[in-house]
Amino acid sequence: MLTLTVPEAQLVEWVQQLSPANKRKVLRALIPALDDYEALVAYGSERVRAIAAERGLNWEMLTDPQREELVDAILHEQ
Repeated sequence: MLTLTVPEAQLVEWVQQLSPANKRKVLRALIPALDDYEALVAYGSERVRAIAAERGLNWEMLTDPQREELVDAILHEQ
């Protein structure tokens, strides 16, 4: 059996040239829990938007510093 040695930088370059769908396949192969991670991110995104709305804020209209301030306030609530 022939073994091919490829420098990691070359491999990374090849992966970057893949279509988005095939990049996702590579990620799924490397990160078995990717679906769980994506579900968690989606849940967090929904929750932060809902919390912002409860406070009379539109998450989409907030600047990055305002978003950070809101998240900081949420994390430090007692």
